[in-house]
This record gives sequence, structure tokens and C-alpha cells, in this order.
Amino acid sequence: MRAARSSEAVGGRRVGALLAAALLLTGCGTPRLLGTPQPVTDLAGHWVLDRAASDDAAAMIAAIIPKPRPRPTQDQQSAPPPPMQQGQGRGGRGGQRNQGSGQGGTAAPTSDTLPSWGKVRPLDFVSAFALPPPRLDVEQQPQRVAVATSDARRREFEPGDEQPFSVTDRYGSRKVRAGWHGDEFIVDSADGSRLSVVEHYHRRADDHLELLVEFKASGMKSLSVHSLYRRATSEEVATPSADGPPAPAPR
Repeated sequence: MRAARSSEAVGGRRVGALLAAALLLTGCGTPRLLGTPQPVTDLAGHWVLDRAASDDAAAMIAAIIPKPRPRPTQDQQSAPPPPMQQGQGRGGRGGQRNQGSGQGGTAAPTSDTLPSWGKVRPLDFVSAFALPPPRLDVEQQPQRVAVATSDARRREFEPGDEQPFSVTDRYGSRKVRAGWHGDEFIVDSADGSRLSVVEHYHRRADDHLELLVEFKASGMKSLSVHSLYRRATSEEVATPSADGPPAPAPR
């Protein structure tokens, strides 16, 4: 029991350190990302999500989804405009001109600006970035790091590249750069004030892979999702995962 508590305490301190680093990265701007880890670490392998040791990402995502505005009822849509008050309308000194079409009702403001999630559902938008995949396959080389998931998504990065590359898909456009900050591999995706996603990959001393995702988007609350992965067995590597999140376009 004492050993278990000690392990939990170490894990808690590690999560706290990850969150502190995430606040530094997202709050003060992501620092320069290097081409090699310091100290040397290896993230390569096949990793399976340990759901019991991870945050309930689905519940956390559902909690920040904006609630849809109620649509006006049929009675509200067919209700006559309010009567003009004295002094309103054409020629009234105290009236407000250009109200409605001279009917006394104020025209509803319109905007062509889309929300941060664009034309996709907010749930799909957040899940594409913050919902952890059930399995991660990581390849690590001195000049390249590749992260693949069980839903056939694969991303390749050149660690420490000073020039971010652009990604455009159904979730919008963003600049992506990646590299090492200490012994963590960082993937930073941003689109101005609309979207910021920072992924932290870290291999623990007990041979588990930690993933911390810091998600921020205009129009909704921020989110920090911590996930823990264990090594996949040979049977799991040979058997594709049947469950997991929806398959969005590559990030």
C-alpha cells in the first residue's frame, strides 16, 4: 500500500510539473524548440491508452461545448412588431431612424464571422484535437519524429525546424511547429487568437508515455487533458484497435 501511494505521489508531482510547463508554454509563448532532447530520451514504440489512469477526456470535452441558442418559436416569429411610440419613426425628433424598415422594430444584427469551430460541430472540433487516441505508434529518429494513431492518422515532424508549416483542413488553417523542450516532445499548433493546441509527449521512468494536451479556442473554455499510455503487447500490436475517437483530417 505504501509503495502504491508513493507511486501515485510521484505521478501527481509529474502531472503538476507538466501543467506548470504547459502554463509557461501557452502563457508566455512557446519557447524555441530544439532538434534533440536534453537529456536523451526515446519515445519510440507502440503505446496503448490506460483509460483508468487517464482523464475522462470525453466528459471534459462535453463540459466546455457551448450550448446552442434556442430557436424562436413559431409564435415569436409571427408576432407583429411593437407599436411605434410617440416621437419615433419618420420625422420624430426623438426617434431612432433606420429601425427595421420603418416598422418600428430593430433589425437583428448580422455577422459573417464564423466561430472558432467553423462549420463543423463544436464537439467534433474539440475532439479532433483533445480526445486522446486509443493507441499511439511513435517513430523517433534524429531528424524526424512520426506519430501515428489507430485511425490511420499519421503526422511527421522535423524537430527544431525554425519555419512552421501550414495545415489546412476541415477544422481551419493553422501553423504547426514541433521540437524538444528538455526531454518533452512538443507539438504547437496555432491560428492567432482563434486556436492554440500544445501537445506534450513525455516518457516516464516507469516506461509509460504521458500525453498532455492544452487546448484553447475562442468562444469556449480552455481544456487540459492528461493521458497515460503503456507499452502495447505483441497481440495488441498485431490486432488493430476497433474503438476510439472519430477519424478527423490530420492535424
